[in-house]
Amino acid sequence: MRKILVAILIFFAGFLQAQPYSAYTNVRQEFYIFDNGATHRLEGLMPVNYKVGRAAIAYLDNQRIFKVFRDGAVTAVTDLFTTQFEVSDNLVAFRSANMVAVVDQGEVVTLSKLCERYLLGDSLVFFYDQNKSMFGAYANHKITELETFLNLGANDLKFDSTVKVSDNIGAYINYNDQFKVFYAGNLETLEDQAVRQFQCGRNTVAYLDINNIFKIYYKGQSYTIDPFAPKSFAVGDDVVAFQSNDGYFKLFYNGNLYTIGYYEPQYQVQDRVVAFEDLNGFFKIFQDGEQTMIDNYYPPKLTLGYNSMAYVNKANVLRFFSKGKIYDVTTMNVLDMRLDYDVLQYKVGFNAFRFFYNGEFYN
Repeated sequence: MRKILVAILIFFAGFLQAQPYSAYTNVRQEFYIFDNGATHRLEGLMPVNYKVGRAAIAYLDNQRIFKVFRDGAVTAVTDLFTTQFEVSDNLVAFRSANMVAVVDQGEVVTLSKLCERYLLGDSLVFFYDQNKSMFGAYANHKITELETFLNLGANDLKFDSTVKVSDNIGAYINYNDQFKVFYAGNLETLEDQAVRQFQCGRNTVAYLDINNIFKIYYKGQSYTIDPFAPKSFAVGDDVVAFQSNDGYFKLFYNGNLYTIGYYEPQYQVQDRVVAFEDLNGFFKIFQDGEQTMIDNYYPPKLTLGYNSMAYVNKANVLRFFSKGKIYDVTTMNVLDMRLDYDVLQYKVGFNAFRFFYNGEFYN
């Protein structure tokens, strides 16, 4: 553990203030990061893997040393064999050998010394401690025991199937087929029989109960939305989009239900953004309770994330929507692009990476 604690306090000072980050590897296999408007070379050799969070960039360097970049500095967290890591809005979680730990505002917390499975949200971790046969949650600097098993069966706790986490909420089906939700530090049983399907988003769980009744749990309150299963549904942050069984496309947002129309659109949901095709085939974005018209057709390929959306339109214009505003970024041929929260990274040449953030261009 001493190796894990190296320079943590230096690195994570001021963790609450998020920076706009992005990262890429150029043709010379050098590792570069975009940090609040400036681009810097971080490593001379391509990392084994890297992930961009809202407040940090975590990566395994070329020698598999686990490092984190934050506030202009790189910290070598551990040189143990790190096999898995994730970065969210507020947390960095990693597994080295059999140990799983989380770094939370300057403090390294060991969740389990023997753990194979965990899931990370923005401020929440679900994990299974094999030593204690305990399924637990970490949130607000505290570990909460959710379930204890004498013998864990092969069909119990299938992470990403019967166990899901998103942002500040998690839900799971336990070994007694009870459907439970962990939210705001509290564990609540929603159903005494296994649900057929469920998804999680910030403050939100949407699910089909044993009778195929469509329900939504939102900020501690349960809503029965439809006595019949929808044809499809998708959950984001404080929002659920669904195609109802009777043919209506609807949105549940912030506790309210919106009927968009009687039709079956193409749609996608990611974080705080719903991209959908309207009745006339136009491309619209729903965010924060408002609809914005983007184009006169729904594009076959688009990228969503956090508060933003990007795509290349029929006129070969890279169009970007972020926080309610639309930008035409470039008419140059875009070879590749990605969204890191609200930072748009795009490649326009053999080794030319550019960035667009908050209405500004950066090279």
